[in-house]
Amino acid sequence: MLTETAPRTTRTKTTNVGLEMDYSCICGRRFAIERGMKMSSQQQRTAIADKTLENQSQVQNHSAKEIQAENRDDVPRHPSSDRRHKINFPPASSGKQWEDLDRKIVLKIDSLLGKSTLEHKLATFGDIVYQTCLDTFGAKQHQTKCPPQRSRRQLEMGTLRKQKRKLKKQIRAASSEETNGLLAIWRQLKARHSALSRAESARKKRSQKRKNHRWQ
Repeated sequence: MLTETAPRTTRTKTTNVGLEMDYSCICGRRFAIERGMKMSSQQQRTAIADKTLENQSQVQNHSAKEIQAENRDDVPRHPSSDRRHKINFPPASSGKQWEDLDRKIVLKIDSLLGKSTLEHKLATFGDIVYQTCLDTFGAKQHQTKCPPQRSRRQLEMGTLRKQKRKLKKQIRAASSEETNGLLAIWRQLKARHSALSRAESARKKRSQKRKNHRWQ
């Protein structure tokens, strides 16, 4: 690499009578004293050295970016913002499938990261393993949860609750002769609903008791 050299300075003396001694530089400037000429030369050398270091830094940064770009080729990348799919892994007892997966991962890493740097291997190792597992076993299908089935007692309680609500509206709008009959029907529905509620509450207590006994 060619580097610039600082301009040389020459020192001349005037010996004519009545003229003072001066110092001239090769750049064309003239100085009355030798110290001024030396300071100018030092400033020029410093400027040239700073420019050379700046050029070298730009070349190194450019080379590092090229190497980093080459290392990214043919390597699966998954941005952190993307949510990855869950993999449908086989059970732990399927030894043959896990052995085949190990061989695939080793071959994939050797083919993609064989001559890469250590930093590049650490940055892309997880992506390669995930993509190989996803290609081998596929993504786990999302299963929708079915609502719990209601028992006959619970269905009857829901029906009685609707009937009681409807009777209350009829009682408000009914005449005095009809009110007594509607109230009698409403009391019967309420008694049946209360009996079913007590039975359902007892069932829930028994179920909770069995769960607590199981975990003890």
